Amino acid sequence: MHYKELAILFVILIFFITLSLMVGEISLNIIDIKNAFIGKGEFIKKNILWNLRLPRTLLALLVGGNLAIAGSILQSYFHNPLAEPHIIGISAGSALGATIYFIFSGGTWEIDPLITPWISILGAFIVLFILILWNRKSLYNSSLILLGVSLNALLSSLISFLLFKNQKIFQGVYFWILGGFNGKGWQHLKILFTYSLISLPWAYLWRKRFNLLNLTEEEAYSLGLSIRKYQKYFLILISLLIAPSVSVSGIIGFIGLIAPHIMRLWKTSDFQWLIPSSFLFGGILLLLSDILARTVLYPAEIPIGIITSFLGVPFFIFLLRKEE
Repeated sequence: MHYKELAILFVILIFFITLSLMVGEISLNIIDIKNAFIGKGEFIKKNILWNLRLPRTLLALLVGGNLAIAGSILQSYFHNPLAEPHIIGISAGSALGATIYFIFSGGTWEIDPLITPWISILGAFIVLFILILWNRKSLYNSSLILLGVSLNALLSSLISFLLFKNQKIFQGVYFWILGGFNGKGWQHLKILFTYSLISLPWAYLWRKRFNLLNLTEEEAYSLGLSIRKYQKYFLILISLLIAPSVSVSGIIGFIGLIAPHIMRLWKTSDFQWLIPSSFLFGGILLLLSDILARTVLYPAEIPIGIITSFLGVPFFIFLLRKEE
């Protein structure tokens, strides 16, 4: 285990967590944050820290970490470095499920936040199932990405059509789909944290199995892993990592692409390193994106999905060229 490198990532993460707590319409300094944590200082600053910035910051960290780990597993499972929740349509599947639920409920997220993740998981599960079936029959690895991109476009179009037909909830759902943490609080964090309590320890405990996913199915079987036997569990785990995150934050792309690749380039593809390091770096990336979303066009806030796309598309093109 590369403890020194993980310690470096942890220090960087603490820096961005602190910065995230400080930045906003009313700036907080280190003394304000310390006082708010120990129950001292001005009421308004304590209120801002505890009810707005702290849950938002922790939510960004958790979503970023979940998406980064999901990306690292997907890339090994499909033997494709370009596989990522957003690019291959899994996030869009989750978003479509949540959108349908919003429409039937007659409103947006605040209707019943406990049900939304389950509908999102169902959407992600269906897309993953289609991708796995395709991957088994296809002779060309690149066709998986083409199918994923096509599914992403199709599902996004379906979401747009549904919103067009249901103008009453258009604005609320539209801004949710673009991705972001504005207006999210402890309730959203508690829901995502509950799912993460299952998915994150599960991903870490299976780190040795994920290393075998880089082999062929026959090679993995000879070393004791039947990929067909475990396939349904991989489906469930990946869905648990992606769908609850999408249900609270909307569609946030490319974190699952950038974070694991940079961690692989930095040290190794061993999941013993990749799981914790991708989680930390994914959290750092999303915290940085959230801070930029809040400050670039201040006082307006940009949807965070726009920021991550600006960061991720050049990286995707770089990987695509490298693959060629």
